[in-house]
Amino acid sequence: MQDRYLGRIQPDMDVCDRDGKKVGTVAHVYRHEFATVGDAAAGEPREDIVEVKTGFLGLGKHLYIPLSAIQDATEGCLFLAQSCDDLDSLGWDQKPAFLNELEAS
Repeated sequence: MQDRYLGRIQPDMDVCDRDGKKVGTVAHVYRHEFATVGDAAAGEPREDIVEVKTGFLGLGKHLYIPLSAIQDATEGCLFLAQSCDDLDSLGWDQKPAFLNELEAS
């Protein structure tokens, strides 16, 4: 399962699309098992999220990519199952509300 990648994901790792084109770098990994507020406490499943900084020097938008979208992880790079061209249509530029709840707790 995708949990095998969690131990390999580190801040500042490169994130590339399925063709090897760089998307950005890892900013943060949000683990759903640490959520104790809102819907997580009610037992609704939440997926682990990798926050990715895009743009020159990470000054672009942030993407919130579900762990299930990671196809592979090497020592220095995460590879997504999608193409860069597909990323805008996936809604990953919208920060999930439960991440704000995690930060506030």
